[in-house]
Amino acid sequence: MKIAIIGAGMAGLTAARRLSDKHEVELFDKSRGVGGRMSTRYAGDYEFDHGAQYFTITDPEFQFLIDAIADNGCATRWDSRGLYLRDGELTKDTGRPRWVGSPRMNVIAKALAQGLQINLGRRVSSISGSAGNLSLAFEEGGSEGPFDRVICTAPAPQAAAMLPPNSLLQSVLADVHMHACFALMVGWAEPFDPGWDSLRVTDLPISWLALNASKPGRNPAVPTLVVHAAPAWSDNHADADRDWVQSIMLGAASVLCDRKLDQAPHIALHRWLYAYSNAGVGQDCLIDPDRGVVLAGDWCVGGRVEGAFVSGRAAANHILASD
Repeated sequence: MKIAIIGAGMAGLTAARRLSDKHEVELFDKSRGVGGRMSTRYAGDYEFDHGAQYFTITDPEFQFLIDAIADNGCATRWDSRGLYLRDGELTKDTGRPRWVGSPRMNVIAKALAQGLQINLGRRVSSISGSAGNLSLAFEEGGSEGPFDRVICTAPAPQAAAMLPPNSLLQSVLADVHMHACFALMVGWAEPFDPGWDSLRVTDLPISWLALNASKPGRNPAVPTLVVHAAPAWSDNHADADRDWVQSIMLGAASVLCDRKLDQAPHIALHRWLYAYSNAGVGQDCLIDPDRGVVLAGDWCVGGRVEGAFVSGRAAANHILASD
């Protein structure tokens, strides 16, 4: 079959690799590179993992994949000094071992993308037709097709906009809430050590800080800090003036880092409008059998990089089982 996959993040790449041995697969992504939220922002010598900060592993097949990527030097454990500030008390931020791409998060996606047919800078506006005769229309004009099946790994609100209003999946998508997240990126002039590599906080406009340069493979002589705003705060101020958002986040982070971050030589702000969903939909992927469309993404299973892998795998397995 000829299969289109919308999105070249972890879910889309996982599905594509699983299907490409048997079917003709073509990916379309609106961005300039692969990886989705496993992406890296560049600014001169500064590099920031401004989306996914790290990932953990529970699924055996995901572990097998990451072990293979690690053998090629593209993934490694991040044995970080993680702290949690809650109610004025600092404690160790415990949990499963943290993994990161090395030397930057996006190299994992680049490894998975090898050999796949990927069209970048193509923003899909709508999916039309039915199984065996599906077409994609693009915001910049033009269309592609026909395709026998389509897998859409866009965030739930964007997937809903692409599907016809009468799709049976619309009612499920209407109940999915995805949080926004502002990512503040600060490049400092010289290395500094606040006593932690990552800091999780509560009851502030920000919820996460990480010394990006503390991750394996990064250059510790080029200090970089990533700050994520709290989910509820990001939701409430998603459309607020960006300079104001940046100033609020800089102020909160400056206190926690004990330095005036607004004096940094590099400061940038990015808004992830659909960062993650905590709830999931109770299924690893969503299927519209009449249209031949499958929806996948970390939002199906409650977020996280591993969730994207699990959902992409489920979408591919559904198509393989229906051959």
